[in-house]
Amino acid sequence: MALDPTPDDPGSGKRSEMLLFALSIVISIGALVFRRPDAFTMPWFYGEEGREFMADAYNEGWASIFHTANGYFHLYPRLIANLGLSVGVPVLKMAWVNLVAVLVIYLLVWWYTWTRFPGPRRARFFAVIAITLVPLGNEIWMNQTNLQWPMSLLILLILFGTPPRNGLGRWLDACLLLLTCLTGPYVLILLPLVVWHTWKRWQAHDPERGRMASNTAVMLAAAVASIISLSDYGTVQRTDGAFDPLNTGFANAAYLQLWYPLIGKGVQSTPRWLGAWLLAIGIAALVMFWRSARGHPLTRLLLMAGLLQFTAVLISYRGLPEFLSPYSAGIRTFYLPVVMLVWAVIARLDWSKRGSVALMSMLMAWWAAQTILFVGPQRFRDRPAEADLAPLTRGQAVVVPIDPSPWVMRLEPSE
Repeated sequence: MALDPTPDDPGSGKRSEMLLFALSIVISIGALVFRRPDAFTMPWFYGEEGREFMADAYNEGWASIFHTANGYFHLYPRLIANLGLSVGVPVLKMAWVNLVAVLVIYLLVWWYTWTRFPGPRRARFFAVIAITLVPLGNEIWMNQTNLQWPMSLLILLILFGTPPRNGLGRWLDACLLLLTCLTGPYVLILLPLVVWHTWKRWQAHDPERGRMASNTAVMLAAAVASIISLSDYGTVQRTDGAFDPLNTGFANAAYLQLWYPLIGKGVQSTPRWLGAWLLAIGIAALVMFWRSARGHPLTRLLLMAGLLQFTAVLISYRGLPEFLSPYSAGIRTFYLPVVMLVWAVIARLDWSKRGSVALMSMLMAWWAAQTILFVGPQRFRDRPAEADLAPLTRGQAVVVPIDPSPWVMRLEPSE
């Protein structure tokens, strides 16, 4: 049973449904191409994608599949790296394989959003395009390193969305859920909410409680493995510095989180006194929105998921909250809470009224304008990257420059 019933969509036929979904895909891919045009014309390794995932797969083979970076697992990119090398793809061509692998996940997330997000087609259309239209200032998409953020939305769609129609869908859910929970730390962030939700649905004798319990068990197993790994790593803190609970950087981060999607880049130049007032207004608006969502469990679940995600961000950057900005660390810190909040709004709106379509159209148009006018495309090079791997055949290690500079990928000669 869906959390919020999917209302009838008058006049919606199969053809019009698919045309609207196709339009959402065109808009989403257009946003990705605009933000990282070189990722589609001359893809290259980015960050951990090269330094960790590809290098480990080349140097250690399948033994690297459950290696960790920053204390947690990255199963999907490591799986792609090992599979590609195992079937004989040359190292320097693996950047193209990574591009295809990223697009596969995007298509899955978009498809799951279209088919599992409760609501009429108009609501699902905006839910899909919101995934890629969020106006962030750096580290934009199209690489295996940052794929974990949009990929984590599958957890919400599988656990809180419309249930699958058949047994094959349930098996696909379980496989994707395990893959997603072992690609990034999000299982640890969302697990408390998932367990609470499953328990409430079990008490209510929900017909889907067995499926929900089995999916929760998958998350629990992945969470245990992640906790052990993170405990061995020793910390979740991403910045150096002592924790100061009175640091105004925490309040500023909350202000930026709430208002940058509406104000745009001007949030960075807002006077502190005005930012404080806007923060208070934003919190009051969220409280009112929460109260108005009584009887709309999906909306409340998405709001809680966004709050958990943002709290996890503040914990991991507690030593230097001043670093947090949607224009310097956007996708790592601000992306998911924004998507979850907008999804909560979409789930709450009355889509029988034209005003709902107008409201979301204006927001998405404003996001697109921000990206075009204030953020712009991000490029790492003007010509294809080059690297000489010939020394590997002579028993010498090779250091390959990757994005962003001065990161490198070190490949060791095979024995």
